[in-house]
Amino acid sequence: MLRFIPKEQLMQLINYSEFIETVRDALIKLHRGHGELPPRFSTSIRGNWWGLMLGYVEGMGVGVKVVNLYPGNADKGIETIHGVVILFSETDGTPLLAIDGSSLTGLRTAAASALSITATAASTDVLGFIGAGEQAKYHALVFSRLFKVREVYVASRGRGRLMDFTRYVQELGINTHIAANVREVIDKSGTVVIATTSTSPVLDVKPRAGVHVISVGAPKPINEVSRLVLEGASCILADNRGAVLSEAGEDFTGLRLMDLSEVLSGDAKCMRDNGYTVYKSVGFSTLDVAAAYYVYRAYIKGSG
Repeated sequence: MLRFIPKEQLMQLINYSEFIETVRDALIKLHRGHGELPPRFSTSIRGNWWGLMLGYVEGMGVGVKVVNLYPGNADKGIETIHGVVILFSETDGTPLLAIDGSSLTGLRTAAASALSITATAASTDVLGFIGAGEQAKYHALVFSRLFKVREVYVASRGRGRLMDFTRYVQELGINTHIAANVREVIDKSGTVVIATTSTSPVLDVKPRAGVHVISVGAPKPINEVSRLVLEGASCILADNRGAVLSEAGEDFTGLRLMDLSEVLSGDAKCMRDNGYTVYKSVGFSTLDVAAAYYVYRAYIKGSG
């Protein structure tokens, strides 16, 4: 019988330093031709986004994820993203492990965001959050385990989610401040995470020099960062350039995007040049394969 790993068990299996290194290794392998990234299928059912993603990384396996996004769930107080990831053996196609897709997506997305921080040498002493939902929580958790975070500033339209996020971050041992507006978040923070379901830009003013902006909203029609901000960036990183260009709601026409894997592999540099940097993520299957492979190995080790 195929073993299923629920969220509670998954969270107990994670060593964050090892987890991020597995994600790094997978991205570098893909960049060097040791992986495959088939086109993903997505559709809308009753106004809600559904996606099917398949990916392969040499030495890690084949991963399949079915995932959905129900933005209206935020108003109901339940998670907006649901899904399941199954890891298969690369040698004989045997299904190895099924994992809660919502929590795995949150963790691998935050791990890739953390790699964008290391790639740009961004500051994490003070973090900013625009949006206070589940993705924001996963980023706060992962960043708190990987970096020295002293303070957090947060702005969110939903008062309930804002207060819940504030309590959560304080329980992580980080001083947390509710910002008056987006401008205060940008002015106070070295790295800013935008994690919303907004269909119009929530960041439409240029950050000060040195700031690293991470936008992890879902694909179209989500649109978090204005064209003005994108045009002013010294460097724009993408979790996957092809996926961002075809699926992100922002307008990247004529702008140069670097793959995160290019920088991690040492084949490119994302230079700040006395300006600010932007990282855009829409998610892709290589991240799921890496995360699922890490969980599988941790589970086998713990079971043995």
